[in-house]
Amino acid sequence: MKRTLRNLCCIVLTLMLVITMTACGTSDNTNSQPVQQDTRSNANSSEPATITIWTLNRHDADYMNSVIQKINEEYDDINVEYKIYTENFEQAVEIAFATNEAPDILFDGGSIYSKFVGQGKFEPLDNYLTDEMKAHFGEENFLEGINMYNGKIYSLPAIGTTARLIYNKGIFERAGITEVPKTVDEMADTAIIISQKLKDEGIYGFAQNLKSPSGGLNRSVDFILMRSGGNYRGYDFTTGRYDFMPYKPILQAYQRMFTSGGAFPGCESLDIDPLRSQFANGKIGMYISWTHSEPGVYESQFPTTENWDVAQLPTIDGTVKGSQHMLLAGRWFLMNANSKNKDKAWTVMTVLYSDEVLKGYHENGLGNVTVKSVLDQITKQPDTIAKRPNLAFTDDDKLWPAAPSDLTSIVPEGKAMYDVFAELIFGVETDFDKALQDLTERYNKALDNAIADGLVKEIKYPNFNPKNPAAVFGK
Repeated sequence: MKRTLRNLCCIVLTLMLVITMTACGTSDNTNSQPVQQDTRSNANSSEPATITIWTLNRHDADYMNSVIQKINEEYDDINVEYKIYTENFEQAVEIAFATNEAPDILFDGGSIYSKFVGQGKFEPLDNYLTDEMKAHFGEENFLEGINMYNGKIYSLPAIGTTARLIYNKGIFERAGITEVPKTVDEMADTAIIISQKLKDEGIYGFAQNLKSPSGGLNRSVDFILMRSGGNYRGYDFTTGRYDFMPYKPILQAYQRMFTSGGAFPGCESLDIDPLRSQFANGKIGMYISWTHSEPGVYESQFPTTENWDVAQLPTIDGTVKGSQHMLLAGRWFLMNANSKNKDKAWTVMTVLYSDEVLKGYHENGLGNVTVKSVLDQITKQPDTIAKRPNLAFTDDDKLWPAAPSDLTSIVPEGKAMYDVFAELIFGVETDFDKALQDLTERYNKALDNAIADGLVKEIKYPNFNPKNPAAVFGK
């Protein structure tokens, strides 16, 4: 017999939903269209409430669809529709909110949280969370600017990801490269060598998805700078001001790669999935992307026989002076404040956040779970991490505090940071000092305006340590 909503209390407390599954790939392209939708397999119950979920993740599609199917089988008063947007997810969400057609539950992809949390678009979860559930997820993991806003909780910690260098070992060997680059200059040298030796076969040293500069650069140059002991998305927590000058040596190395033949042709119009397809076909030596998505990509989305591996990111001078942010570690799913079925949406969220679902997610190599009670149940690493150990989090992967751009839209006059970075990388702009200083001034002016308008408070930690950024939380 199917469970009804009256069974929810028991299920929330025990968190014992049993699921099984596999993996797939992700994307952040443009021109959004939903490509997949699971609907209720059993239609015997009368007029179940439809709960819609939107996500941009495709790497976990098989597993998540099995979760959704299980929910639809177990609850006769709920019909979950799960839609995967492979392209332009953020703009689709923006349009949906503007037309009051947003889904009941949203995956926190891109900058969804920072863009909309201050607009009242998401439902606070405080009234749904019991003390037991808060303890279960760790009181220390509910953090202002991460999953809390103005003292209210909007999401729960579950899954984390960070950036790594993805490289083709076979290509490295053929080009005579014996070591993974430790500095950004070595990365540029390696890319140029590979292209010089193998471009006649259509093989190039490096690629990055720069059709949307923010999509490619916020997973690469930002993390390289943090790991090098620099700031976060241009924001210096010690001064409470923007400063883009520390990016200079990284962007100079990128410019050398991209203007000296080291990069795959057409990166300026390349989306992540076409990039992955070329990598799977053995045409790209290395690129930078997420720990959570790439294993599934090359297992099922773009199956490959290439001998590829994962390495830690290079730094500016070869030494690790900072840590790198564990993106999404404090958030996973968000509830629409205008959902017509909030209680049932919460029912679905409790299943998504259950120990069994998260345990299966981790064990299938779909992402690194951060919930201690789940990690305690895992007796062996996923095969993905066993095969490629650098997919696992290390002591150099830390949760960073929120910058102003994480909490509101910092909109400078003129071009945005990643667009300026792209112009420097492609040699459209050659004066690094002038471009980065101008960017610094414009962003600080936008920051001052946002503070004056009450959109964000001053964020400043005079003793901030990039090696231990979480110390600012005092937990």
